Amino acid sequence: MSELENNKEDIRANRLRIIELDTAVMNNKASVYQSRSMIEENRLMILSNYAAAFMGNRQLANHNTEQVLENRNSILRSFVAENDVEKDCILASFNKTSLDFLGHRSSLNISVLEISEELAEINSRLIAVNEKIMKANESIVEFNDKQIDMNSELLDGALSPSKATSESNAELISANSDAMDQLASRAAENSQRIQDVLEKSIENTAQLVENKTVINERRKSILENHERISRNRDSIYK
Repeated sequence: MSELENNKEDIRANRLRIIELDTAVMNNKASVYQSRSMIEENRLMILSNYAAAFMGNRQLANHNTEQVLENRNSILRSFVAENDVEKDCILASFNKTSLDFLGHRSSLNISVLEISEELAEINSRLIAVNEKIMKANESIVEFNDKQIDMNSELLDGALSPSKATSESNAELISANSDAMDQLASRAAENSQRIQDVLEKSIENTAQLVENKTVINERRKSILENHERISRNRDSIYK
């Protein structure tokens, strides 16, 4: 078989392989955007759970704490000391109440601080992620610029098929084959990574749904506590 015939056969084989690669790469593209969609949905659910837990349940629970303290102080004020010993007992109980609630507040301050530190670190990572997105966008612009320049060069006669030889064509065909090998390897690797991301996103979704259930159940407990606090208050002022 002559070099010309070999080139024709290789070009046909490459075209068939390019079709297969196109399918693999475009399937990866669809899967990547599917995973990104799930990630964005999870992120929104995270923010929703965060708002429900921190801005909702936490504020309600803290309000209950304030009312519990008010009830405690009202109960202690209701005692009438008959002597100095009883007076000291009541005053010491006031102090103990203050220390109990201050200790609770101090522990909460630590937990809020730890969460804030983690959120600050997450924000730093999100900034880095956004910079990667910006860099990826830049690479798209650069690729387009390069291809536009190439189109202009082709229009200006950069490609001269009349000057081609079987040898130069064989070199181009060989370079195309090498590029396809690299592309096939990258597509296979991307496919596995995409699958890993999808599986992790599915796990995250399940965890987020479970968290939302816990948040809703905790809100019920907080509201039940509020009812008990109200009953205590009613009993104090009967």
